[in-house]
Amino acid sequence: MENKKREIRTATNGQAVCVVVLILASLIIGFTVLKVDGIIMLTVAAVIAGLFALYLGYSWDDITGAVSKKIAEAMPAILILLSIGLLVGTWMAGGVIPAMIYYGLKIVNPNFLLLTAFWVSVFISIATGTSWGTVGTIGVALIGVGVGLGVPLPMVAGAVISGAYFGDKMSPLSDTTNMSALAAKANLYDHIKQMFVTTIPAMIIACVAFTVMGLQFKSSTIDSEIYTNMLRDLSANFRFSPFLVLPPVLVIGGAILKKPTVPVLILSSAVAMVLGLTIQGFGHDIVFTAAKSGFSAAAAFPGKELSGEILTLLNRGGAASMFEGVIYVIIAFTFGGIIQLTNCLEIALKHVMKPLKSITSVVNAAGFSAAAIVAIAQNSYISYFLVADIFGKKFEELDLKEQNLSRVLEDFVTVTEGIMPWTISGIYMATTLGVATIDYLPFSIFNWSCTLMSIFYACTYKSIGKFAFSYKTGKRAGIDDRKAAAQS
Repeated sequence: MENKKREIRTATNGQAVCVVVLILASLIIGFTVLKVDGIIMLTVAAVIAGLFALYLGYSWDDITGAVSKKIAEAMPAILILLSIGLLVGTWMAGGVIPAMIYYGLKIVNPNFLLLTAFWVSVFISIATGTSWGTVGTIGVALIGVGVGLGVPLPMVAGAVISGAYFGDKMSPLSDTTNMSALAAKANLYDHIKQMFVTTIPAMIIACVAFTVMGLQFKSSTIDSEIYTNMLRDLSANFRFSPFLVLPPVLVIGGAILKKPTVPVLILSSAVAMVLGLTIQGFGHDIVFTAAKSGFSAAAAFPGKELSGEILTLLNRGGAASMFEGVIYVIIAFTFGGIIQLTNCLEIALKHVMKPLKSITSVVNAAGFSAAAIVAIAQNSYISYFLVADIFGKKFEELDLKEQNLSRVLEDFVTVTEGIMPWTISGIYMATTLGVATIDYLPFSIFNWSCTLMSIFYACTYKSIGKFAFSYKTGKRAGIDDRKAAAQS
């Protein structure tokens, strides 16, 4: 007797909206109000999505198949996480990060650390096109400088992340810049030009804010004992050589030449290991342990008393340090695979979009929908292409060029992904810098300023915000305007 084929139902509009709202509410309340661990909250979200999939008629095999496919997509992110851990550990052993911290302490004025951290991160991220690479290299060193100068680490992390996402958003080398333009069918350089309308004001806001915040940190406010001890411990235990620039140059050069990320990071780590063996004079056990489990100052400098601040900065890195981040990725993509299987995101979006008619409502709905999708699906590419597919026709009806949609995608997805505690980017930033996402979020000024500027322009498109949009016919016409013209 043949088994009866299980009927799979399509979620209704109401069901899809309720599930999406329930999941988003669970994540937001769990992280911000209840302060529940991120792995637990993502597991709860995956359970909600799984129960809904079973309710729709999907079998356990269907669910595990979708999850397996999604986790396969996560492998590049997992490999990058492990490679960054390897990089940080070997750069410590090679003396690269200690050198960056040492000269940063000697050169940077505490008044301008936040502004300096922002602009250094801007230049590195524009040159490389990657926020992850920027944070994992110069960002770690800037955190060390912040410790020595007595600047709160959430502020330093916020400045670093702000600068890192400037380049991630604007650099033609960035994958998000290219993918958002591709999704919206916009010319890449038209897309970049269009982004200036939100990026420049957000940059100015960030610069003013970091300058004002930095005024409270003067040379007299530095804990002289901590500052002196850090300089003493670094100079006494590491040898600084011009050859220490080789690992960072390899990373930046590889990014500019668009070489595969993981091999470049591994090559840079290998060079740093050679520097650790030769210039620093560490034994092979110290160097290889740094690559695997992280640099250990106690093992590298036996019998020496180092300041607590130096121990905190040096004892980090190693591929194993990223294992918790890998678990986050696996659970997040498990959740993302199930939610995609149910198709409730697309159903909910199409339902929400129907009554939208004005530029204000369409642009903001597209933006918030994109942010919600990346928060749930854990993948910016899915957000770009799904929102562009659903809202593209609406933008066309409003006479808006494709680069308007691609700019909105960047303003609501690219720059927000790294300041959401449960997304892969948010987890990576917090893990790498050692600062919780909730703590650095208020100081990631450039990121949320881009989103606020986009909302402001959409709400004022008939007045102040009119210059922020490009029209196909040159006429600022919305659906409501066309209806009025047709009736006259």
